Amino acid sequence: MHKIVFRIGLLGAALGLVACGGETLDGAALVQEKGCVACHGVDGKAVAMIYPNLNIQWEEYLRKQLIAYRSGERQNAIMGAQAMSLTDDEIRALAAHYGQ
Repeated sequence: MHKIVFRIGLLGAALGLVACGGETLDGAALVQEKGCVACHGVDGKAVAMIYPNLNIQWEEYLRKQLIAYRSGERQNAIMGAQAMSLTDDEIRALAAHYGQ
């Protein structure tokens, strides 16, 4: 029974990383494209002390925070605007990249 649950979990995780077009989103490319690097750097080390370092956070935490910014549950003018344009797939890819 545990093996079946584990395999279903792995399948779900794999499917979650695949975009609608069947391509895996590249988190490293997305941090450039979406402008995350301006504050959080390429590797998640913030470019200034006023921005949080993301390279010390867990992937799940980062994903949940981006979803909270996008929904308005968590308030921040900059992050709210940034997260508003992100799809679920992009959020997963960004969180995976910074939460390595």
